[in-house]
Amino acid sequence: MNMDGACWMRRSLEEPVSALLFDSYNNLIAGGWNGCLTKWSADGDEIWGARLPDRVSSIAVTEKYVFATSGLHLVAVDNETGSVIWQHALEGSADQVVIHNERIITTSSVYDIEHNDFIDSAIWCYDDAGKKHWETHLDERPWVILDTKDKLFVGLGRPKMGAAVVNDDGSLEYLTLESDSPVTAGTDSSSGVVFGHSNGDLTKPSEPVRSGNGQSISAICSSKEGALVVCDESQVTKLNSSNQIEWVIDVIGLSAVANGFPIEGNQSVWLGIQDGINGILHVISQADGAIISTMHCGKINCITGNANRVALGDEKGDIFVWEDAMLNRRFGDDANVEDDGHRQSMRDKLKALRKR
Repeated sequence: MNMDGACWMRRSLEEPVSALLFDSYNNLIAGGWNGCLTKWSADGDEIWGARLPDRVSSIAVTEKYVFATSGLHLVAVDNETGSVIWQHALEGSADQVVIHNERIITTSSVYDIEHNDFIDSAIWCYDDAGKKHWETHLDERPWVILDTKDKLFVGLGRPKMGAAVVNDDGSLEYLTLESDSPVTAGTDSSSGVVFGHSNGDLTKPSEPVRSGNGQSISAICSSKEGALVVCDESQVTKLNSSNQIEWVIDVIGLSAVANGFPIEGNQSVWLGIQDGINGILHVISQADGAIISTMHCGKINCITGNANRVALGDEKGDIFVWEDAMLNRRFGDDANVEDDGHRQSMRDKLKALRKR
């Protein structure tokens, strides 16, 4: 399968792509390393472009606004026109942004070069109009923030580690996890939130899930059936809903990962692999870990997917979008071509035998 040829849409941000998001209408919003923020419609037409203060690291969206963390700032952009409505400088780098209970929640962190560590972090709450409702400072960096609709969780680094529930007034309820290692990743699965740790452990707020192998977990993808795809420094592991290993593949240089739509009936996971200054996309079947297809491109910085589309952004500024019906049709066409070739080969062999 030629993944480049099967691409439904290809666009250029003209700077390295740093963040991608599909909204509920299949519109695609992309952020760049130098502050470019662009929105394309579900049909592939550019709707607007905006210029933000710095690198876009995280995007969240409502009907009226697009919110982005950009360098030191949290920025609100009009969802229809792309006009910047307001922006606030946080203390340190603005990291992640989510929407929780109609409030904009963002995290920030301050890194001290002399101490080679994060010395202060904060969680901030704003409303649509840009009014700050509260800010909560903590010594630990929130490496992951998870909105489960009912609760808002943060996974913490040193020194306290563990996790915390963020209440509506900004107060924190600290949770002790069954691991003494910093939280580095997390997901809201069908069986509740799951945290990944720097030593490879997987935990839930009430129980351990799986002991680690000493390698830091960089990403966790969950399925509706409760299965998990767990990525660490050298492996991608599929766990079933009972947390039993179904398959393991060796991967070096993982730079991005996301769940994808089903391909030929099997759920897929899309992996970005760094290959020197370039990148390789591996599309993997979640059924058995087999590679469905591969594509070479620039270094892959981000991948995002929903029920029927997957988007990839690379260091060259290229954005690739695949659509489920088109990609599955191409797979079917390729299978037919291979089948036709096999039949023709058999006919040629039969003709040769008849001439003897």
